[in-house]
Amino acid sequence: MEITPQKIGDILVIRLAGRLDASWCDPVEKALTAAVREGEHRIHLDMEEVNYISSAGLRVLFTVYKQLLSIKGVFAIRNPSPNVRSVLQMVGIGSLIATDEVAAVEVNESCRAHASAKADYEIFPGDSGEFTLQSLGHASLLHGSSGSPRDTRQFDDQTFALGVGALGTSATENEARFGEFLAVAGAAAFQPADGSTRPDFLLSEGQFVPEGQLVLGLLGRGKFPLLARFAVKKENRAVGLTELAATALELAGTPAVALVAVTETSGLVGASLRQSVASPATADRFAFPQIRDWLSFTTERSFRDSTSLIAGVVAREGAPFQDLLRPHGNVMGHFHAASFPYRPLQKGRIELKPTVSGLFDTHSLHAVLHLLADTREFNGVGESEFLRGALWIAPITSDIKPQTSQNE
Repeated sequence: MEITPQKIGDILVIRLAGRLDASWCDPVEKALTAAVREGEHRIHLDMEEVNYISSAGLRVLFTVYKQLLSIKGVFAIRNPSPNVRSVLQMVGIGSLIATDEVAAVEVNESCRAHASAKADYEIFPGDSGEFTLQSLGHASLLHGSSGSPRDTRQFDDQTFALGVGALGTSATENEARFGEFLAVAGAAAFQPADGSTRPDFLLSEGQFVPEGQLVLGLLGRGKFPLLARFAVKKENRAVGLTELAATALELAGTPAVALVAVTETSGLVGASLRQSVASPATADRFAFPQIRDWLSFTTERSFRDSTSLIAGVVAREGAPFQDLLRPHGNVMGHFHAASFPYRPLQKGRIELKPTVSGLFDTHSLHAVLHLLADTREFNGVGESEFLRGALWIAPITSDIKPQTSQNE
């Protein structure tokens, strides 16, 4: 079997020559899925020189077709040999045969272009409206203080949250679970710090709204007026979290922004709590060696070739909630990420809520992490890196004040 790719306009044509049987279906599937991962969402398979296709080969065609259909891409068979055409028609998927030599180029909604050092962007208008933010609790909670709120909150479609928390209406039961937490667009997820290895999540559906406690972190509400689609430049391997964060600030033109990102991910660098922050501590939790009992770190970029949901707040030096931010290059930030199995993202303008909800469809949430930038010169892991994705950006223009209780 010969597999030869060629770009014609905005379509990737992959020419096959030989038998598409059980022996060759895996290499063909790998070539097709690799093309999708590289951002090719309009693919034609030229099968003029394929005289035999087995059921294993048909499975490959249908799998890739469904994957591209889910992101409004294009997959078609062009120039099928008589035998391939006959088989496709007999099994009921003759509609995959391309009717034109080259499909027309899709016309996307107008957008403006932007570029950073390692990525190119398409900027679309988002949902108009304000975004407000408040801080909850105090960072001393991490060192054993008990003066943080335990109020049960609802995380509806307009709520944005990240920090330390748990899902469920009983704060007493959640005492042992408080771990890394995020909530975006009606989806809430957290990594229980009670020894569990599996993260948990709740989705708003109908009249049901996720509930839980955010005992330390940042709680926002409102709309995201900007959507930025980004893709790493061809000459670069990936774009880092620091560059994406700085670009979000630049695009918003304000000292602070909230952002939500759904990304095709090269790798994540972060940490998660091993024990709940409500657990008693006999010594400084973050001194060596006891830090190993309280925090689990990624020792290299983890969850490679995955899809991530990220909630973050980025600000210039001097933000009123700076005690909850950490340096990321020349900006300050706080980011949490939920990691999922890889799935390609539809190109162009996409909506926040259905995109976020779709990530949870397979019930395959890997982990929830607090993202870090490990910039140590010799043995630092570095930072999280990404290939392409979507950034929803909300300028924070209102006064931001700390709040310790929902009832205050």
